[in-house]
Amino acid sequence: MLRIDIRRVGRQLGELSRRAPGAVRAAAAEGWYFHGDAMSQNRLRQLKFNYTSNIIANLIGGNFLTGLLIMMNADDGYIGLISIIAFAGNLFQLFSPLLLERFAQRKLLLIRVRCAVMFLNIVALGAIPLLPAPGPAKLVAFASVVLVANVLSAAIAPGFAVWHLQFTPWNMRARYFSFLSMSNGLVVAIAVLAGSKAADIFEAAGLELEGLVILRLATAAIVVADLLQLRKMDEFPYPSDGARPSIKSIALKPLRERKYLLTVGLACIWHFTANIPASYYSVYLLRDVGVSYSFITLVSMLNIPALIFLTPFWRKKLGKYSWFMVLGMAMGLYLLHLVGLSFVTARTIFLYPIILLYAYVLAVGINLSFTNIPYVNIPEKSQTVYIAFYSTMANLAALLGATTGRMFVTRAAGLTVRLFGVSMGDKQLLMLLVAALMLVGAGAILLLERRTRAAADAG
Repeated sequence: MLRIDIRRVGRQLGELSRRAPGAVRAAAAEGWYFHGDAMSQNRLRQLKFNYTSNIIANLIGGNFLTGLLIMMNADDGYIGLISIIAFAGNLFQLFSPLLLERFAQRKLLLIRVRCAVMFLNIVALGAIPLLPAPGPAKLVAFASVVLVANVLSAAIAPGFAVWHLQFTPWNMRARYFSFLSMSNGLVVAIAVLAGSKAADIFEAAGLELEGLVILRLATAAIVVADLLQLRKMDEFPYPSDGARPSIKSIALKPLRERKYLLTVGLACIWHFTANIPASYYSVYLLRDVGVSYSFITLVSMLNIPALIFLTPFWRKKLGKYSWFMVLGMAMGLYLLHLVGLSFVTARTIFLYPIILLYAYVLAVGINLSFTNIPYVNIPEKSQTVYIAFYSTMANLAALLGATTGRMFVTRAAGLTVRLFGVSMGDKQLLMLLVAALMLVGAGAILLLERRTRAAADAG
């Protein structure tokens, strides 16, 4: 007869429950965090900084920014223009080395400029909709602040990338970046869900504009934690070739690195196609289909199981194949979700969660690839110059993509095409255009990757 010692089982379960959190933490930190190691502490602070910065970016941007612009009576052309202005401001990253390379220690400068950027993005933009001024004047002021904030952000962005790269040796990047990507998705999803619920409560009370502004200003508390992590991080000397940067050198030096130009070119293909839709599909869902902020965010929570279960899968693929090959394959499959989105209407809204879940499966691989792609083939010295060049070209590609999307939406306004029984407007047709361009882009990435590998084997 089988006898069960209840007390013994209870003790074992209790011991297991006490050990489980530590076991989970150990598994998550395996390969990049070592107790008592100073660099591991820096990587942990970098992880926390990624959490806070992405929470802030999502609560003041994305669907919440789109909703705020809709409440300010902005039309499709203006909403697209805001994306273009942001990308245009970030083109100034090319000149960032002229400032940053003058400083052997940049930490204090980076933190101070980030404070100014946060003030403009949170306080200034949050206050503009409440000003006693005509609507057109508010829109002009809003666009002006967006431009200034992005120019300032561009001046320091490469500095953060090079600074934080000091903490992560090449041999641990795949594991560290995969955990960063997975855990960051979980933390941001929870924060955005809470923000969406708050926005819906204000909307139900007829105070949608006020709610969006309050939500924006509430992120100021997160900024304190954001800056605290930066202050705690160490900073080490930056390798340099000894040459003082000039406009000519920062423009020409990257052009002499053919392998790094390949990295930049492949990244530009993605940034061009991915930014064509801008915020137009969010506008379509919020204004035309009539869904709530909470619905969009709840669907986005499907990203959580995708991150948990598929990050190890994509990390293994990155270990087996190159970063570019994984990106090209994932892009080729990702475009199918864009086709699916074009068929989502008020009557077929049930398709939206299914299509997004499929997209998130592939987005894990795409996002994980881009955590390290900027550093593939990067020269060892004067990395600020190369990161600035990479970011500038990526933003230029994004600017061209956003401009393409704006031109299509403004010129196709009112256009309706019936396809497979579904009446499609301009924003649905835009999804089909992006899918077609992404197919070409994925093919180009795989072709360039194959030729590069063949050249390396021959050499």
